[in-house]
Amino acid sequence: MTALSIIQTTCVEIGLPNPTSALSSTDPQIMQLVRLLNKEGKELSSRYAWQVLIREVTFLTLATESQGTIASIITAGDVGHTFRYIVNDTIWNRDRIWPVLGPKSPKHWQAYKAFSVTGPISEYRIRGNTLLFSPVPAAGETCAFEYVDRMWATDTLGTTYKQAITVDSDEMLLDEDIMQQGLLWRWRAAKKLDYTEDFVTYERMVADAMARDGTKPTLSMMGSTGEYRPFVVVPVGSWNV
Repeated sequence: MTALSIIQTTCVEIGLPNPTSALSSTDPQIMQLVRLLNKEGKELSSRYAWQVLIREVTFLTLATESQGTIASIITAGDVGHTFRYIVNDTIWNRDRIWPVLGPKSPKHWQAYKAFSVTGPISEYRIRGNTLLFSPVPAAGETCAFEYVDRMWATDTLGTTYKQAITVDSDEMLLDEDIMQQGLLWRWRAAKKLDYTEDFVTYERMVADAMARDGTKPTLSMMGSTGEYRPFVVVPVGSWNV
């Protein structure tokens, strides 16, 4: 569903004339809907680590504490995207096959600096939007992490990612039905109309989407559920080693 089709659907719902264009319209009503749709995209994308917005970036370590700003790492390793935040526990050194531990608190980081802690496994801290490693790693090792992107829309080809819609043909990465419902309650709220029912429906849709997004593990309060899991058989007796 394009930006134009979402706005057209909303116009039918609220009784406004159906526009043939939205982003180039000079109609104050349509211009307001465009602004509200951009607001919906920005706020919905920031509410949750939606799987469609999670990306992976790799970088080569530097033999210094600072591995560079997060923005520079993203720009170099994942062109055209903008960092929101790192997904916890995803920073790994792929060459050494071990995690980069952290984040370290300011208190622990300063203690490390005071005692000149050394060891084989680096730990990290983000300070001033810069990724810091301690102890200092060897240069040229491949590290990776997953992060949540700020880009919630694309062009019609799906090759240019955007933080806001700019043309009618832009498409949504987030659930289009949720965004349309979000636009509906935001418009009614902006017009000082009763939006309670629309907002409740919207929040229910968002909660349902969060519960299903990216699939979820099965949790049991009874311990093992008996489902099949891969395993390794170790024979008893001599291994002929």
